[in-house]
Amino acid sequence: MSEDRIVLKVENLRKWFTIRRGLFGATAQVKALDGVTFELGTGEAVSVVGESGSGKTTLGKTVLRLYEPTDGKLIFKGKDITHTPEKDLMWFKRETGLVQQDPYGAMPSFMNIYRILEEPLIIHKVGTKEERAEMVFKALEEVRLTPVEDFAFKYPHMLSGGQLQRVAIARALILRPSLVVADEPVSMLDASVRVEILTLMREMQEKRNISFIYITHDLSTTRYFSEWIFIMYAAQLIERAPTKTLLQNPLHPYTRALLSAIPDPDPENRKKFREVPPGEPPSLVNPPPGCRFAPRCPFASSKCRTEEPPEVEVEPKHFVKCWLYAGAKA
Repeated sequence: MSEDRIVLKVENLRKWFTIRRGLFGATAQVKALDGVTFELGTGEAVSVVGESGSGKTTLGKTVLRLYEPTDGKLIFKGKDITHTPEKDLMWFKRETGLVQQDPYGAMPSFMNIYRILEEPLIIHKVGTKEERAEMVFKALEEVRLTPVEDFAFKYPHMLSGGQLQRVAIARALILRPSLVVADEPVSMLDASVRVEILTLMREMQEKRNISFIYITHDLSTTRYFSEWIFIMYAAQLIERAPTKTLLQNPLHPYTRALLSAIPDPDPENRKKFREVPPGEPPSLVNPPPGCRFAPRCPFASSKCRTEEPPEVEVEPKHFVKCWLYAGAKA
């Protein structure tokens, strides 16, 4: 990808949290992100998929500089923002947006919808009062909360979950950002409105040419949204590929297991992928040596348990971190 098309470059990104065990216990490092590397182009949408505790949300918050990285590099539009002080990041905050998982928890209950959408405009000193009013009403129209007068002066508790998530999308996009992170945006919504919300986000993303990171544990929804899928396990990206390629030809045993869990009425499709044996992901305090998936992998060898596999490009644009393929490339 040419440098002028890259919105976000993540290089060997790490985020470790210090915890204390017990009141007077020793401290330990939780390795929530441990060596993540990827690039995101202008207008591209990528889905980050993995089970709970894999590091997906930490990745999203670190990319938005809500957390400062422990190590590695974050480069946004050619500028290194890895350790830029918070006071010098206002320009970056205006260029980015966040759609959170819980729309009710993300909205201040004491503000009406108009005030919620106007707040980022006020913080970033955008427009006059009249211009801001026009932008708020237009934002509500774009997320199909019409007639806007019926929604603008209601409070969050007066809206349904689907309606409130539309407000969250409007708030994330009202400053016309270049990059948006959507963290499990439909997991708390009824199944009947999930595709509707994803379709709305996709339409907005394409209309404005926004780069999107969609975080989810549900691999089945990614086909509606993104050009790329990144599979995350135990704080690392273990497989990356274009959406169609990954769904048709998953390589990593963990990815194949995720696909086996998707409901499919065709038994032949279910037989394509091997289910992962029961077990828990490794502790991120003291991750085991070697491949982190090895304790649960039906193909694990002694090498898998002692040496961490490198990431290899098995086919064009299809990267996997697994000794089944790294050994063949050696």
